[in-house]
Amino acid sequence: MKKGCFLLLILLFLTYTYQGYKVVDTYTNDKIKIKVSGKLSDITGSVLSVLLETPGTGAVRQIRRVQRDGNHLFMLGDDRLLHFDIDGRFINQINDGNDACIAEYVLNTDANRVIVIDSRRNISHYDYGGNRISKKQIEHPWQKLTAFAFHNGYLWASAETYVTDPGQPDTIQIRHDLYQLDADMNELSRQTLRIAATGRERLFAVPFVSELLADEEGIYAYAPPSDMKHLLGDTLYMAERKKIPLLYPEEDTGMACIYPVRKGRRHTVSTCNSPSGEHFTFCYDHEGLTAYILPNGFKDDFFGTGYITDFQPMDMYNRSYCFLKSGKELSKKYPGRAADEDQPVLFIVNLNT
Repeated sequence: MKKGCFLLLILLFLTYTYQGYKVVDTYTNDKIKIKVSGKLSDITGSVLSVLLETPGTGAVRQIRRVQRDGNHLFMLGDDRLLHFDIDGRFINQINDGNDACIAEYVLNTDANRVIVIDSRRNISHYDYGGNRISKKQIEHPWQKLTAFAFHNGYLWASAETYVTDPGQPDTIQIRHDLYQLDADMNELSRQTLRIAATGRERLFAVPFVSELLADEEGIYAYAPPSDMKHLLGDTLYMAERKKIPLLYPEEDTGMACIYPVRKGRRHTVSTCNSPSGEHFTFCYDHEGLTAYILPNGFKDDFFGTGYITDFQPMDMYNRSYCFLKSGKELSKKYPGRAADEDQPVLFIVNLNT
C-alpha cells in the first residue's frame, strides 16, 4: 500500500513538473519550483487557534463562511448564524425566531452590521448584538443566488437565471450574472459573468460560482475547478495579463469574470472538495516562484492536526484563510477535545506578504 502511494506521488510530481515547465517557457526564463507536498509554515509564519465554545442552542456542526471583524467571529453552522469572540466565547445566534434558515450573510464592518438572506428570500439587517434593524422581501428574477458579498459600500451578488437561446427556442440555458446592489438589494448594475481568459480553449459550460472576491481590478467570481492540471498554466497566464489594466475596460465596474483560482497579492489559491471525498489544494507563491500542487492539502506543522483539506478565505482579498478541526485530529495539542467531534477548533492563517 505504501509503495503504491509512493509511486502515485512520483507520477504526480513528474506530470505536474512537465506541465509546469512547459508553460513557464512561454512566459519567463525563471524556474518555477513545483512541490507535491507542503507545510503551513511554507506560506505563513503563525496560526491562531480559537477553541469554539458550545452554544446553549446546541453543538456547532457543518461550519462554513467564517468571517472576522476585529474581535468578532461569525460563521454559518447547521443553517444558523453564530457569533463568537476571537477567544471562542459564544456571544449570540442571529435568526428571525421562526423556521426560516439563514442562507447567506455578509458583514458591513463600517457600520457593525450583519446583512442576512434567509430561505424565504428576505434580507434583514442586524447589529452585532443580534437586534434586527430592518427586513425586506427580495424581488429579483434570478432562479438561484450563488454568492454574496459586501465591498466598497455596495452589496454584490452572483446569480443564475434561466434564459432561452434565440437560435434554439426550445433550449433553456443558465446565465450567470454579477449584480451591484444597494443595502436593500435594489439593482444598481448588472453584467454577465464570463469565464476568464486563460490562454487555452474552453470546451465546457460556465462552472458553478461559489465565492465573490476582489483584487485591484475589481470584483470577480471564483468557481472551484474539477481538476488541477491546468491551474499553474492558467495562473501564469493571468499574471502575465496583469500588464493589461482590464480585460473588459468597457465595463464600469471592472472585471466580470469567473476564475478557477483566488487571486491574492502574493499567493494564488484554489481548493476543491468533491462529494466523493476527493480533494486538492493548489497554491502559487508569486514571490517565491513556487507552485504547491497538493492532493492531500497543506500539512499542519503548527498544531499537528494532520492535513488541511478545507482551506477557505476569510476576507475578499484572500489575505486570511481558515480551517476547522475536531475529534482525534486535535489529540496532540488539545487532547481534552479529541473525544468529542462536536467541539471544533478554528484555525486562522494570515498568509505571508
